[in-house]
Amino acid sequence: MNYLHPEEEHQVWALERYDGDHPGTRYLVEFPDGEAYICRLDTAYDSENSGELDIDEDNPLYDEFHQVSMEIIEVKNRGLRPYGEWLNLDYRDWPTRIMDADRGAVVYPSPAG
Repeated sequence: MNYLHPEEEHQVWALERYDGDHPGTRYLVEFPDGEAYICRLDTAYDSENSGELDIDEDNPLYDEFHQVSMEIIEVKNRGLRPYGEWLNLDYRDWPTRIMDADRGAVVYPSPAG
């Protein structure tokens, strides 16, 4: 598989594989500053930063990445990120931990390394 960034294999793609094996899972998503949410994975797609930062494709700052969109079911601890109903995750601001909220399984960081 070709990843847009090497870390995606152990981050976003690990989450997608887990969700494929356990559809409808509720996830506890935790960030380093204590911000935390209970979410369900809604969709995944390739994205890029040209729209949000007004960057042309030929600019060296242009970046493509794989992203997941998660529906926020419950706010455990609000932080500085401006999330409402949806949490979009990609390698640029990946949480420190993602757990299956019902089974207690750690999805990220991957137990397999």
